[in-house]
Amino acid sequence: MPAAELWLLLASCVACVTAAWAAARLVRRRSVKVDHWMPEALKDHTLAYSERTFRSGDDKQVVARVDRAYRGRDGLIVLVELKTRQADRVHPSDIIELSAQRVALEGETGESVAPVAWVVVESAAGRSAHSVRLLSPHVVWDFASRREALLAGTESPHYPATSRVCASCIYRARCRMRS
Repeated sequence: MPAAELWLLLASCVACVTAAWAAARLVRRRSVKVDHWMPEALKDHTLAYSERTFRSGDDKQVVARVDRAYRGRDGLIVLVELKTRQADRVHPSDIIELSAQRVALEGETGESVAPVAWVVVESAAGRSAHSVRLLSPHVVWDFASRREALLAGTESPHYPATSRVCASCIYRARCRMRS
């Protein structure tokens, strides 16, 4: 074999090894980023859905966008909501949002979703995962019915017990309570 062909073969081998090394490094880096915040309970789960919108398919549809949904070995789906906040805490709205995601995902796919989900909060303190118990589908449907009634004008809103809640409300400028 001529020397030129040997050099070409050697260069090809070096390029292949370098590409394989770079690919392995990239895969490892991505898995470390995911694993570093993932709750221990989800380590053996696989990603089933990411950034996908689901519709319950019922007469009164519940539509929700899922951040992440992981499938366990038993086939059960576990929801994960990713949040960026100043403080490392879970809000009631996170539980409502995840509960609506469960109703929508189960309605569209027929797959079972776990009654416990995770809220992963990224704050100045870093990332942390919080386990939350989801609301029952019945409660989600009650919320959906109440929303429809409010939008139709057949029911009136319940105002908060204190005006402290109003300080951060995005509807404050249009609110009838202020007048």
